[in-house]
Amino acid sequence: MSIRFLSVPYLLPAARAGLLSSLVMLAACAPTPTIDERDSFTQQGATYSRSFPGSSQAACEAGRRSLLGQGYVIDKVEPNRVSGHKNYQDKENDNQHAQILFNVDCTPSGDGNTIVYVSALRDLYTMKKSSNSASVGLSVLGAVSMPVGSSDDSLVKTSSETISRSEFYDGFFKQLQQNLSSANAAINAGTTPAKPAATNTGGGKAPVQTQPAGANSSPNAQQTPPPATNSTNTHNGSDSALPAQPADTHPTDGGDSAGQAPAVTPN
Repeated sequence: MSIRFLSVPYLLPAARAGLLSSLVMLAACAPTPTIDERDSFTQQGATYSRSFPGSSQAACEAGRRSLLGQGYVIDKVEPNRVSGHKNYQDKENDNQHAQILFNVDCTPSGDGNTIVYVSALRDLYTMKKSSNSASVGLSVLGAVSMPVGSSDDSLVKTSSETISRSEFYDGFFKQLQQNLSSANAAINAGTTPAKPAATNTGGGKAPVQTQPAGANSSPNAQQTPPPATNSTNTHNGSDSALPAQPADTHPTDGGDSAGQAPAVTPN
């Protein structure tokens, strides 16, 4: 009986195939990193922040102008914060409705510069249709639901994610740098968006309290009582205020009425 051995050219492909299968099995058994493990504050570079010369108010004003120049709708404006949103029709994701919420925060660095922090949130929505139905009550069959030829469309959020692409934020920072000089000029001229009026919290004049017409300003002053209507008025001997006396209707000494003398018959 003869024993045959495989040559080296036949052994190499088999060894490579076994090694590849082992690597695939090890990769399948390795745990998938979670979101907090992938984003554990170890990202290098300045993707979400950039330093600019000048005040924080000027940097945020330049950021507001940058958002307006790209079609964003401004939702909130503060001296150190700006936020806005923009709507899209995302054709790459089954023509879904997309919205980007952009937030800008400006913080002084203490050396005359300002650090601008940005973050953009992308939300995806899908259209959901719901048909309306009406119920008809019948005495024999009871309530019967019948479809009506109308439907309501509503947007339902399907995903929400923070944009991490550095090129997206680089374009915003370039626009902010270009608008920084005009923002400084507008602040110096006082033509920036008006600030809300401050409320009076003390130290001012006390509000004037008004009294109704005819009210006595002195709390200790005596009030004049109203004139009596049922008392006898004796001024200048006038008796106009005396109550009227009822007339006497009883006959006196056979008279027909009060104040008339009795009739005398001749002999």
